[in-house]
Amino acid sequence: MKKVMIVDDDAVSRGLLSRVMKPYAADFEILTAKDGAEAADMMTRQTIDLIISDLQMPVMDGFQLLEYIDQNFPGTPVFLMTAFSSKETEEKAYALGAFKYFEKPLNMDVLTDAIFEQLNSGAEGVMTGISLASFLQLLEMERKTCTLKISTVDKSGTIYFREGAMINAATNQVKGLQAAFEMLSWDQIRIEVSAVCRKKDRVIRQPLMNILMEGLKIKDEKDQKSRLRPLTDFSSRKNVRKLK
Repeated sequence: MKKVMIVDDDAVSRGLLSRVMKPYAADFEILTAKDGAEAADMMTRQTIDLIISDLQMPVMDGFQLLEYIDQNFPGTPVFLMTAFSSKETEEKAYALGAFKYFEKPLNMDVLTDAIFEQLNSGAEGVMTGISLASFLQLLEMERKTCTLKISTVDKSGTIYFREGAMINAATNQVKGLQAAFEMLSWDQIRIEVSAVCRKKDRVIRQPLMNILMEGLKIKDEKDQKSRLRPLTDFSSRKNVRKLK
């Protein structure tokens, strides 16, 4: 069953939202956290499908929680809610990756509809044995909006797609276009697909085909260097033996 977490430092608000959602217990499970830090801790121990968070909280506020989720759980959608709304606050929320923004007092019918829309927004899955370049071309053709987590034995990164366009990418070392090139050079990848794209701004603007061609060129160069390295090492050892 899918899980929705309500994050609010006000126990009354948490309880009210939980009671309002109780009739939908057969559709999704409601969890609660008193602040962003507690929510972050819970996310490390179980899969959360949607976060509904207050903005102003002690320890870790809504903006800080958004940034944490962007770095660690980029496929998890976040709804932000606040009683102290302003145009600047709303713009910042969306810039940091909030999927929806609500002003308190909440319209429960609107919120419930948004929850069901988000939870049923699309399929998720895990794939292996397919090249990243081929899969990205498929996303472009079908104009998909999603987040991809790309991983190997010792590396991982994220690619963001919106309406068939790659808009951003990141690994632990680099971001943007360089991150996309890096991931295209990886072998034996695992692709996790989430039908959510939390990024709004388009950082990567090159056509996908150009990105793929450059990325595969970098991969070929790395593969060639890898094939030549053992020969170089053997030649060096042979020369050392001659000197002795």
